[in-house]
Amino acid sequence: MTTYFCDSLKDVAIVNGVARLEFQRLAPQPGAEDRELRAVAEFSVAMPIQGLAQMINLLEGVRDRLVREGVFRSAAAPAAPVAPAPGERSPNF
Repeated sequence: MTTYFCDSLKDVAIVNGVARLEFQRLAPQPGAEDRELRAVAEFSVAMPIQGLAQMINLLEGVRDRLVREGVFRSAAAPAAPVAPAPGERSPNF
């Protein structure tokens, strides 16, 4: 099996019961001195919408596991307020 690397999912289009997922990667612009990156289409995947629904369920499970492991916070979960340690609080407040 061939492995492709991509940085993000650019678009999902659903036409006639087929979901088309377009992935992209970031590449340096030729001749740019400041190493500016631009998004470049890398590959597309076409699948029936039933397969897309199954993929979404699987990815939700992966996201939940990553949140539990502390890899990242869920966008749906509010960040817990962080109280300053005693003595670190400004006397002006």
